[in-house]
Amino acid sequence: MILIIYSGNKFQQNISQCLSKHKFLYDAVSNFQSAESLLKAQQYSLIIVESARNELCLQRIKTLVDANAESWVVAVESDMAIADSAYAEVDEASYYEAGVDDYLIGAFEERMFTARIRSHMRRSMPNQEILRTNDGGEECTEIGPLKVDLRYHSVTINGQILALTAREFTLLNYFCRHPNQVFSRNQLLSEVWGYNHEGYEHTVNTHINRLRSKLDKVNSIENGGQLVQTVWGVGYKLNINGYTAKALSA
Repeated sequence: MILIIYSGNKFQQNISQCLSKHKFLYDAVSNFQSAESLLKAQQYSLIIVESARNELCLQRIKTLVDANAESWVVAVESDMAIADSAYAEVDEASYYEAGVDDYLIGAFEERMFTARIRSHMRRSMPNQEILRTNDGGEECTEIGPLKVDLRYHSVTINGQILALTAREFTLLNYFCRHPNQVFSRNQLLSEVWGYNHEGYEHTVNTHINRLRSKLDKVNSIENGGQLVQTVWGVGYKLNINGYTAKALSA
């Protein structure tokens, strides 16, 4: 799911029309106040936000980035900012320093815009193409009690919806595509987070613990957190075989 924060002008219309044409699901608002209300109720994989080259806009986007660490943020320079670039208070690098993942500038070009959006979405939901059915239908996978549906960015466990952040969704989606396979923390950092740096393994541990906690709270399954198993000295795996065998013997 994508959120657009952009004032109502032709550039924003181009973005919305392009996302609709290429079947991306999105919400669109015209100001940061409206965006805050949506972000409290919905986790977005990608946020596209209008950029102006001034300190006020920079601070608002930095606040947005800090408050939504699980989302990728793309700043798109507005027509007005391009026209007034000679009087800019901040530059493109300032936005990267504020934490945005990408900064688009210049006239809107659909092919380039779409390619970059797909690139960011692949990082959020890696390799989703392999989840298509043979007839090109639903983008979903079912494994054990879990069903991951990429169309709606949702996970159900025995039919009960599991509320996840974007990163938790991506992590569980990756496990579901590789059931019973063991991954080291560095492998998960590389495949799910998109980087591989020693010393950041605690990030994986934190997200695994949060994911297990949410699985444990699902009423339709007992001890759901045990689906994600620690393999001591190695890493983690989605223990579908072991969990299913235990459930059948109960």
